[in-house]
Amino acid sequence: MSDSALARYQEFYCIAEAVPVSVIPVTAEQVPDSFEVFESEVPEVFRLANDIRAVDQNSAQALRGLGDIAKVIQDVLHQQNTKLNLLLGYVLSREDDSDHRFQTLEYGGGGFKIEAPANSFKEGDLAQVKLFLRDIAAAVYAYAEVAEVTASGEQQQVTLAFNLIREDDQEIIVRASLHAQSRLLKKRAEDRKG
Repeated sequence: MSDSALARYQEFYCIAEAVPVSVIPVTAEQVPDSFEVFESEVPEVFRLANDIRAVDQNSAQALRGLGDIAKVIQDVLHQQNTKLNLLLGYVLSREDDSDHRFQTLEYGGGGFKIEAPANSFKEGDLAQVKLFLRDIAAAVYAYAEVAEVTASGEQQQVTLAFNLIREDDQEIIVRASLHAQSRLLKKRAEDRKG
């Protein structure tokens, strides 16, 4: 077991939720040797998606002080945002590699866990990863290390810990996991009521 990779994974809260992820095995030589090289490698569409998300959050905060008219403006902006998110989701889906597509079992700011065919991964393997957070129209491009592998019959559970990720992207993942937790709590409350 890669203790440092597993420790990086466990530093953050994880939510059990399935989101699409591409996991493309790479060699150590293919991993950027500096954060600057990694930054320059991040596909523009990933930057764009996350920049749009930041603008959306700033717009909502700016409207809060406008009183009653803010609700109307916010509704119109939300409709426009929904259209953009649909379009952006389509563009981001073009970045998904179907040959390396998995669904997460859980994810958080430290990495994610997937189920893969037996013997697909071993501890210490490296991968380029693309995590698609469709509920919030965001996507994250990063590199990860296989921190732990647990065999389960014909399958294996693979824990991947991020080792190259932009800080803003890690924050997006943390926020997405907390948002998913909030949705789960609301659903449980609704289920208890009716």
